[in-house]
Amino acid sequence: ASNEEEGSHLIRPHKPLNPLTASKSHQELHKELQMTHKRLDTGKTELQRALEKRKWEQRMKAGRDQQEANKNTSPLHQELLKRQQRLENLEREEKSKQEEPEFLQVKERLRRTTVTDAGEKQV
Repeated sequence: ASNEEEGSHLIRPHKPLNPLTASKSHQELHKELQMTHKRLDTGKTELQRALEKRKWEQRMKAGRDQQEANKNTSPLHQELLKRQQRLENLEREEKSKQEEPEFLQVKERLRRTTVTDAGEKQV
């Protein structure tokens, strides 16, 4: 019992700190190595991760740019865009009609005239 009392009054020696492992730069390097090791376990190289990150950032930037463009368009600009799309659609339809054989075009014109003649007769 007297040994326990004497031991409680004495200062117990601590294990001395290793100056290398105690340094901040060593701790950061060790942490970075651990993180790199964890990433390599997933099977992707650093280049693949960098490319994926770049693609992701480009998609995010494109999405933000698109939102900005949509937000900043005025009603006039929107109407002009709608008109331009309508005109492009009409041009595409005209091109497709020109590519049709001539007998189909004539048949379509005859169908239109018979429908309009029938409409006039009913009135």
